[in-house]
Order: sequence, then C-alpha cells, then structure tokens
Amino acid sequence: MAEPLVFAPDYLLPVHMQGAVGYREGHEPDAELLERVGFFVPAYIEHPNAGWIARMPRLEVVQLPTVGFDAVVPKLPTGVTLCNAAGVHEQSTAELAVGSIITVWRGLDRAARDMVEGAWSHRRGRSLQQARVVIIGAGGVGTAIARTLEPFGCVTTVLARTRRPSVAPIADLHEILPRTDIVILAVPLTDETAGMVNDDFLSRLADGSLVVNVSRGSVAVTEDILRHAGRLDFALDVTEPEPLPETHRLWSTPGVFITPHIGGDTDAFPRLAQQLIGEQVECWRNDQPLRNVVASG
Repeated sequence: MAEPLVFAPDYLLPVHMQGAVGYREGHEPDAELLERVGFFVPAYIEHPNAGWIARMPRLEVVQLPTVGFDAVVPKLPTGVTLCNAAGVHEQSTAELAVGSIITVWRGLDRAARDMVEGAWSHRRGRSLQQARVVIIGAGGVGTAIARTLEPFGCVTTVLARTRRPSVAPIADLHEILPRTDIVILAVPLTDETAGMVNDDFLSRLADGSLVVNVSRGSVAVTEDILRHAGRLDFALDVTEPEPLPETHRLWSTPGVFITPHIGGDTDAFPRLAQQLIGEQVECWRNDQPLRNVVASG
C-alpha cells in the first residue's frame, strides 16, 4: 500500500515536499484522494473543509493553520491527533491588538471617516503611557501582546487560571477591573471562557475603558457589548455571530471598532506555517513527538 499523503492548502505546503498534494481552498477533491490522506491541514480561519476528515480513513494527524481549535475537536475521529499553529500567529495578532488600541485612542478611525468628508477635525487623544492594561490569557498571544506593549510605558497585568511569576490569577479579575483602562481578551474558547465578558464583567469597568477582543467572538456576549457601547469602547477582531451580517447593529454602534478576523493573517503567516508544517510532517513520518498537540480523538 502506498504511503499516506500530506494534504494541505497549496500556499502552505513547503517547497519540494515529497508525498504531498496541495489544494485550492474552495476546491472539492475526489474521494480516492481523500482516502490516501494521512496528514491533513484544513483551510484557514474557520476550517470550512473540516468535514473532509470523516472521509479520510487513513488519517493520523490534523495540523491546523490557526491557534484556535474549538471548531474541529467535535469532528476528530478516534485515534487522530490534532495540533494547532502555536508560534505562527502570535506576533501578528499582538500587532493588531496594539494597533487597534492606538486606532481607537488616537481617533484614527474617526480621522479616516473625516477624510471622506474633507473635514479637518482636531481632537485630543489618549496615550498608552501609564495606561493600566489587563491581558486575560497568558498563552502565546497574551504573552506576545504584553511584550509588544512594553515600549509604550503601560502598566500591564496578565491574568491566567493560576498564579505564577509575572501572572496574576483570574480569581483577582473582579477586583482589578475597576482600576483598568484597557482589557485585552487573548483566551481560547472553552466552557469556562464562553460568555465571560458579560454585563457583570462590563459593569465593573470605568467609563471610557476599552475592551479589545482578539480571541473568539463567543468569549463576549454581543447583547451586553451593545448595552455598554458608548460608555465603553470596543475594538473587536472577532464577533458573535461571525461573519457579522451587514445589517447587524454592531456595525453602526458608536464606540465599536471592528476588523474582520484579521489578527494572524499577515504576510508572515504562510512563511511561518510552511516551516511548522514541514517540521510536523518530518516528525510524523519518523514517529517523533509532534508539537502543539491540543487533542486526540
């Protein structure tokens, strides 16, 4: 029997990789090809072709091109290992988080709208110097955001489930929120984090505070965002629902700045993903431990 194939989006396949087939996103492969796949890389963002997994009887490894993995876990067959792309998107996501803060606090979004009208509207903005920032999530993304903020002179607190050096426990959250200028959400979507940013959470923040979400849309309750928008500011790279329908109230709500889930999607992504996929395939073919294992079926 022929060796199982590597099957991945063509732009993520390392150059000259043997025993690999690339596909164009949106293209439907034939059943015979899927039956030969042993190492599968689904499409980017919400993995719209994750349903192919059920048609891959020789599948051993699913390597995601994203950090988030919650959408694929329910589709994972017994005996298949799921890995995420930790190490690929963290810095790009951190750049977006910091850029979104600057956009909102310095009014760059308003200035862009003023350009359409030809309006010279001078406004005093807010500085990151001495801003009190809370980052919820001490994984790769949260750590990268904290590192990226260092030159700006913020007073940064990182929260996670347990206390450790330079990280405070999430149990301190309610005590910290009233003294916070910026909250950045950088957590995976789990049963514990789903809906954590709700009316109670937001009510504890002082007027004018900014909430930045670069994690998952369902970490925040959309109706509660709408309820507090205006008193608070929001920079959302992820929403619930997603994609956000064109008639949704979030688009036109004052105090809400939205980007369409672009956190990790920069020109660094293909290069870093190809490197990771190449290393993972090498480990898989040589029965070596895989990196970034997040689940096993």
